[in-house]
Amino acid sequence: MSKRELKALAICNVLKDLIIQVSDQDLKDLGLTKGMMHLVSEAEQQKMLDYFASREKTIEMGGSGANMIRTLATLGENVSQAGMVGQDEYGELCMERVKELGIKNNIQQHAEGSTGTSIILVSPDGERTMHTCLGSSRAYTTHDIPETDIARSEYLIVTGYQWDTENQIKAIRHAVEVAKANQTKIVFDLSDPFCVDRHRETFLSLLEHSIDVVFANKKEAEMLTGKGPEESLAELAKLSDVVVVKCGSKGSWIQSGTEKVFVPCNEVTVVDTTAAGDMYAGGFLFGLLNQKSLEDCGKIANFCAETVIQNIGARIPEDLHARVDAYLQREAALAV
Repeated sequence: MSKRELKALAICNVLKDLIIQVSDQDLKDLGLTKGMMHLVSEAEQQKMLDYFASREKTIEMGGSGANMIRTLATLGENVSQAGMVGQDEYGELCMERVKELGIKNNIQQHAEGSTGTSIILVSPDGERTMHTCLGSSRAYTTHDIPETDIARSEYLIVTGYQWDTENQIKAIRHAVEVAKANQTKIVFDLSDPFCVDRHRETFLSLLEHSIDVVFANKKEAEMLTGKGPEESLAELAKLSDVVVVKCGSKGSWIQSGTEKVFVPCNEVTVVDTTAAGDMYAGGFLFGLLNQKSLEDCGKIANFCAETVIQNIGARIPEDLHARVDAYLQREAALAV
């Protein structure tokens, strides 16, 4: 185990998730591309809220990096969350969730504007489509970077969602430099095809010069390299130490140096894919922090993702650590 006090610190858009179950016709009527993240203004977000005013909503703390950190905290790791929320009801909700989970709080509260929201529309097949307004997250600057805690962390987690405003981009670049100067490993999640489409060349450069661990789904990897999953894995492995290409229900490809493994998924009933990739990443990092093999890291990651997608919303069971231990014991017994 690493001797650093903090195992991971994430800087990301800390959001309020509003999960709503919808029909495919709803998505068609709204002109939304299924499975994608749509970045919108506050006015557009309000129109969406008005459209679904009478629908039941599930509320949870959200944000990609925040979901990873919640997973790691529930698994017992000492972690920290950084970002920006508003001085409003939902900003306080995020602060409370961080405290409840024992996460070291590096979240700032902005005096103006409201906490960002992500309206997550869940289709009958479990696919999620996001309608996201970043709100106060867009006010995050270099001055908000927790430099001391980055230096005390084993991993710094950043995501493609941060590439929005110029001040956010400068802040993340500064955080990356602080991490590099202190030998803190850097984790990067490509986040969404929307992000890769906008920042492909920037992301490739970042991977080549700064990133130790990268997570991508099949579509993101293909958009980044122009190749299929295995070929993308090989290309990205030339740039970063550990590369994960997730292929949905088929499983995931993982490579570090010359070691390459494929980890299949288990069959489960999919209710809502919200945060599946985030929980996967959190579980995978837990494996790395505990010196697990690449295969076991992938198995833990799959189990965490499969646990969350069987429910509505990114709800992490309090006994996740015990469930993971039991799962690995069953897998070991089957391998004998």
